[in-house]
Amino acid sequence: MTTARFRQSLLALTIAWLGIVAFAAHLLISAEIGRHERTFEDTTRQLSNGLKHKLDTNEAVLAGFVAFLRAVEGNDVESATRYAASATAPYPHIYMLEVARRVPVDEERPFEAALRREWLADFALKSFPGITGSPTAPIGAKKETWPILFLYPALPEAQAIYGVRLETVDHLAYSLALAQRNAKPVVSPVFELYEGGRAYILLQEVERTTPATGHATPSLFGNTMTALLVIRSDALLPGPAAPAALKTMAYAAQMRSAGRSDNLLFSQEAEPASRLDTWFLPRFQHEVVIDNVSQPTVLFFEQQLAWHDLLTAEFLIIIGLLACAFVTVPALSLRHFRAVERGARELERSAYLATHDLLTGLPNRFLFIDRFEQAVQQHIRNGNSFALLLLDLDHFKEINDQYGHEVGDAVLIESARRMTGEIRACDTVARHGGDEFVVLLANTLDSTDALAVAEKLRHTIAQPLESAGGLFRITPSIGVAMYPADGRTLDDLRRAADEAMYHAKKKGRNAVSGFRQAAG
Repeated sequence: MTTARFRQSLLALTIAWLGIVAFAAHLLISAEIGRHERTFEDTTRQLSNGLKHKLDTNEAVLAGFVAFLRAVEGNDVESATRYAASATAPYPHIYMLEVARRVPVDEERPFEAALRREWLADFALKSFPGITGSPTAPIGAKKETWPILFLYPALPEAQAIYGVRLETVDHLAYSLALAQRNAKPVVSPVFELYEGGRAYILLQEVERTTPATGHATPSLFGNTMTALLVIRSDALLPGPAAPAALKTMAYAAQMRSAGRSDNLLFSQEAEPASRLDTWFLPRFQHEVVIDNVSQPTVLFFEQQLAWHDLLTAEFLIIIGLLACAFVTVPALSLRHFRAVERGARELERSAYLATHDLLTGLPNRFLFIDRFEQAVQQHIRNGNSFALLLLDLDHFKEINDQYGHEVGDAVLIESARRMTGEIRACDTVARHGGDEFVVLLANTLDSTDALAVAEKLRHTIAQPLESAGGLFRITPSIGVAMYPADGRTLDDLRRAADEAMYHAKKKGRNAVSGFRQAAG
């Protein structure tokens, strides 16, 4: 295999190996990304399922409270308190249960006076802007009002809520009107609580079919009420048991309620990602729609995968092994290639030295014998004849003696170069020994053609030659023999050409002679 072939093989092997390592690294990184994506999906699923469970729980608790209000005695606050305590205890996200009752406007003052006398001495019907200090919005003519008469738990910071007319709370007025026309719960917009924090309320109207009371004391709950379930929005967030992956996510929950579109329940921003993260790693995004009947909610999740998420100990070990393989295998391959290349060069050099003359670079007699055998086989197949030329440089010994062997060697090299330039690629010039050369002319029609080529060689060699000894002219004597006319073996043909060459020397040198001419 040639050096070029070796280099191509090494290049192909190196490219293939680098491709394998790159593919393995791609598979590893893809597997890690896939694992993080599955974790992301599992985390969003857990948070979504947890939130859905809380929203469903809200509806169930409100439905139970509504059923209780339909059956409770009109003034049995203690039973209502015990029920509210047992209903909300398992659910920390439920902030408060409230009850507002319908009071006709023309009964406001007697109702207020009766509750002061029988229940709370400081009870008063009030508007919500009045306790918050915000401007009071004008309220049109109305026939009834809806004061809040029951709170659980009765938190000290919420005591001012007793007696507040629901229709004066700007974020509840529309929801209250909807609840009066709807048998199912209605959700309010998310709002700021009077006592601090953000919340929303589930409202449902309650109708009692039994008389409110048979006593002189007015019924606290009445026959027409609105049950309210107050839920703090931040309490819907996952607790301490939330997956660790949730801490690196950005997420937001938005409730779709009538009359308002910006009902953000809760949200979390993720840490800013680096450019390397955003350029090379994916951003996971997911949207979950919770189709709760009264509290339809949309959850948005987003996570930018970061390199520090991928660079676990196991990942770094595998990447390190791949990096070692990435460097080691090409290095070993290159070392092996160099050893093979050195061996190939030595083999080529050995083969060249075995078949070529070391001084002139011409084929030697061993390679010439092989070329002669090829010409004989060509003659057997096609009947083509060929010629053998024997060439000797005239007075070459005198050049060596007068100018030295370095000049003599230069003459031999230049003569070989000139002869090689005058023959065809299918012909062969070989050094026969000393100052003697042999030429094989393949596919030669007859001796006339051979003599013409010999004459060209004589002429080109006889041109003046510049060397270290100065400018001088050397001439050849050339003998020509034809195969098969002058011989069928190499020895016979060479003897014929040798005889012709000596005939040329006898003619005075610097001449060409054919075997037939010499024999005649």
